[in-house]
Amino acid sequence: MVRLQLELLRRGISQRELAERAHVNETSLSRIIHGREPAYPKRGERIARALGWTGDPAELFEEVDA
Repeated sequence: MVRLQLELLRRGISQRELAERAHVNETSLSRIIHGREPAYPKRGERIARALGWTGDPAELFEEVDA
């Protein structure tokens, strides 16, 4: 599981809501979460801002233990 998916669960935010906030296609966000598409730097930064993430945006896309 990537940290982004864990943070969505912790914060009670749906993928759809985050996609809208970050101005990212919902399908692309799902592919990023499941490792099928890279979170290019600018898109990753938008996702991090929309989530309220204060750390390095790259950390959101790292694998973590749930």
